[in-house]
Amino acid sequence: MSLRIKIFFSSLFYFLLSISNAYAVNKISVFGTIENMDGQLLSDALITLKNQNKSAVTNRFGEFDLGKIFPDDTIIVTLKGFQKNKFIPSSNMKIKLFPKSFIQELINNARNGDTVIIPPGIHYIYPDFNVDSTTGVSINYKANVTIMGSDNSEIRLMTNSANIFYIYESTNIQIRNITVGYLESEDKNIEIISTAQAVDYSKALTVARQEIGENSIFKYDGKLRHTKGYLEPFNELELGNIIKVVNSSDIVIENSILEANGNICIGATNSKNISLEATTLKDGIYGLAIDSSDKIIVSNSFIFDNGEIFNQHQSQLFFSNNIIKISGYFVPEFVMIDGGSIEMLDETVIPPPKPTYLTSDSFKISKQEITFEQFDSFCLAKGKETPDDSEWGRGNRPVINISYQDALDYCLWLGELTGKTIRLPKINEWEYAARGGVKGGDDNSYSGGNILETVAWCKYNTKGKTEPVGLKDPNELGLYDMSGNVYEFCLATNDSMIILKGGSWANSGVGCRISDEVVSKINYWDDNIGFRVIEEF
Repeated sequence: MSLRIKIFFSSLFYFLLSISNAYAVNKISVFGTIENMDGQLLSDALITLKNQNKSAVTNRFGEFDLGKIFPDDTIIVTLKGFQKNKFIPSSNMKIKLFPKSFIQELINNARNGDTVIIPPGIHYIYPDFNVDSTTGVSINYKANVTIMGSDNSEIRLMTNSANIFYIYESTNIQIRNITVGYLESEDKNIEIISTAQAVDYSKALTVARQEIGENSIFKYDGKLRHTKGYLEPFNELELGNIIKVVNSSDIVIENSILEANGNICIGATNSKNISLEATTLKDGIYGLAIDSSDKIIVSNSFIFDNGEIFNQHQSQLFFSNNIIKISGYFVPEFVMIDGGSIEMLDETVIPPPKPTYLTSDSFKISKQEITFEQFDSFCLAKGKETPDDSEWGRGNRPVINISYQDALDYCLWLGELTGKTIRLPKINEWEYAARGGVKGGDDNSYSGGNILETVAWCKYNTKGKTEPVGLKDPNELGLYDMSGNVYEFCLATNDSMIILKGGSWANSGVGCRISDEVVSKINYWDDNIGFRVIEEF
């Protein structure tokens, strides 16, 4: 071998050796943890090196160790449900992964008749990674799709004031067995004022600023508004909806928990046939915000710490057998009664006399008689002794063995709790509501009909005691037990006497007639007397 060749190979050997030594020196030990945006450690994340065969998987503590690698390599981290991300390696790395909506992917791939199963655990959604910045999961142009939660499935939006489920131009969509809500609230929204408390916007704004400051929210004329000075009057607040339904029909939400955290639980626009069954509506400024929608049915649901129902453009809402809690206390459900006049004509008199009229302004009245469950909440809040149930049971039975003053005290407490004016009904209001208002009239002897035992608990169909409310047929306004079960206090017109209306479990047909009344001393109480309440507005 020539000297020139020897020199060449020697030079090449030393050159390669120098390169190898340089790279050996420059290698770094790469290890660390992988976390989500909340700092929770993520296991089973796959870490690979771009263009190399070297890889690792995080253990149950979210830890990984790739060993020594070249610093100019690129680390690729992959984990189901998260964005695939690239990182420049360093020692003792702490990697945060942003989730992608694999739920969105499942829904996008769902076909007619499919069921999308949401895996157990909490699934965090960042709207920035979905369709737009205001939506967590979109359900667009779908038909006959069910979204079903597994054991303890939750979907949490990682921002406030955005829609979590947005249903658009879809039909027969079912959401079942899942908890959906916001992770945290950006502001503590407070409502303090309504049309009844202020004659115009300027007055409402002035009072709101004095009470809750210039960076809060108040309610005026049925809508939420800012107290911030730079916003023009009637500039409404945009809130997120846990479930927003637009131009869709036949939507079912069942056996689910909706935690609005100062937003709206259910919003519907130009939609119909939306059913909430055995579902909890919680922490909403508005539980329901309905616009130009028909047949919205809420039944057997638990409405907890919920704001008002916002209904515009004569949308149709139906409620049945719902339980409502405010600040942890059970409260009654109210029915809106439109004012009007009923012609009262006794056709048995010949010649007929001049007609008389039963008139009333509009008001809201409790759908059912106040129950033990509701009255016991009042006793708990005020530290009062609960009334005796005569060993008949409490819960959903009408409260008994309470005085007229007890009923007044309950009204005052409920008014303070809800921020409304609550009182006992006047005699004409009670009878107007019992007759079904202008929807009913004077044709029925009993509230809801002329067949006593279908609409009333009376001496003929009870075992000498009260029965749970809401089991008999309601009247035309959806009011239960205005005939029978228990007599009901009406607002006294003097300091010594009161009027009892409606009859009770101890009465025959005569005592249960709408027109019948009993005059009693104001301090009288018994096991066949209860009450219902009115909300003024």
